[in-house]
Amino acid sequence: MELTTSKNDKQEFVDAYVDYTFNHSVAALFNAFYAGFHKVCGGRVLELFQPNELQAMVIGNTNYDWKELEKHTEYKGEFWADHPTMKLFWEVFHELPLEKKKQFLLFLTGSDRIPILGMKSLKLIIQPTGGGDGFLPVAHTCFNLLDLPKYTSKETLREKLIQAIDHYEGFSLA
Repeated sequence: MELTTSKNDKQEFVDAYVDYTFNHSVAALFNAFYAGFHKVCGGRVLELFQPNELQAMVIGNTNYDWKELEKHTEYKGEFWADHPTMKLFWEVFHELPLEKKKQFLLFLTGSDRIPILGMKSLKLIIQPTGGGDGFLPVAHTCFNLLDLPKYTSKETLREKLIQAIDHYEGFSLA
């Protein structure tokens, strides 16, 4: 006995499969997300946004303006914008590829995205720390604060900065 399927049967199967995959199989998770999202961002305020604006508000944006970040960085202790270590830091930072710069943001803030208002609203603070060339930079993500040793060379600063951001683990509990 030969089994034949019509074009309508195939389309019905594809439609049912897509409906299950994108709707029914994730319904419980989506409903929980929907309820939580609307609890925080619900009501008429959602009508004020275009979808891309809402997306930028929720997950941040990707308009990376690294010079703006440098311009709005605050310095503590012995550091100031023209301090030799800061000059080395920004020289090294601006030479990094985009992915490393994004990793630095993740290392420093806990996110590789920037706030909806741009880099100027991301207050980076850099302060000196003891230890010298043998120590890594340390990030305090809750404060966007970077403890940076006073490195003696650009090469050491680059090596230690990359080592710190490459071995950043995040907030994982496992």
